[in-house]
Amino acid sequence: MFGYALVLLAVFATTLIATPILSKFAPRLGAIAFPSARSVHDKPMPLIGGIAMILGLTAGLLVAMSIGQFDEMFRGSTEPLALILSAGIIVFVGFVDDIREVSPPAKVAGQVLAGSVMSLLGLSMLYFRVPFASFDYIVLSPDLAPILTVITVVVLANAINLIDGLNGLAAGICAIAGSALFLYSDRLFKAGLLEGNNLGPLIAIITVGMALGFLPFNFIKPMSFMGDSGALLLGLMLAATTVSVGGRVADQFSGQTYFFFAPLFIPLVILGVPLADTLFSFGRRVVRRKSFSVADKDHMHH
Repeated sequence: MFGYALVLLAVFATTLIATPILSKFAPRLGAIAFPSARSVHDKPMPLIGGIAMILGLTAGLLVAMSIGQFDEMFRGSTEPLALILSAGIIVFVGFVDDIREVSPPAKVAGQVLAGSVMSLLGLSMLYFRVPFASFDYIVLSPDLAPILTVITVVVLANAINLIDGLNGLAAGICAIAGSALFLYSDRLFKAGLLEGNNLGPLIAIITVGMALGFLPFNFIKPMSFMGDSGALLLGLMLAATTVSVGGRVADQFSGQTYFFFAPLFIPLVILGVPLADTLFSFGRRVVRRKSFSVADKDHMHH
């Protein structure tokens, strides 16, 4: 546990220190959220969370690499590379969208690319659990595994992005979901069901560090927003944990199917409101025959 505590501290400290420093450069980069009719904030806010968080992720991986406890995860494995490359891609896509709007298809294409890179370099789902079925899981064929891995990334990235409307909500939920996934994967590890080279618990603890490191700027007195770059990155991290923990353990473990879906249900339950809101907004536009590019004033937003 000591190793994980050090990694958590490194990620938390890096994100915490990097956010205010990067916020000073945000205006030069054009990464600013200006107040609008649809927003609650009344002064321009830096959209720099994603960059601070990926610096935290990098620091966490570097610290983990230097601790003997994690040797097995890094030795001869391309999974850490899969994580950092896919994170880099999704932060880039989100950041470009923060600076100047990217069309939704281009954004999804970026997320698919991030998920594909993650899967190609070994962070891929091997099993898919089926709730309430007589058989517990499906062993995924090599052509299905990447598809389901990519879908997990796209769904969770967009889910977290949707709930990023309320201050501190996305970071708070990711901290809770990451902690739950970490404790669960640690239980699996102790039960001998998770191999020592499984990156899942490490990804989970890094996610918690990133979310907690950013939370003070987002929650108490909003000083910075995570923007799409941060929300998409947190979604990708939760997806990577879900894939490596839930999608790797074939053994039956009490409550395991529930746990496999728990991280997916946590955002969905909380997402009920924005998802319903998005659907209603969609419905209103169809009824009024309004273009989708026109802001919808009835739609709640930060």
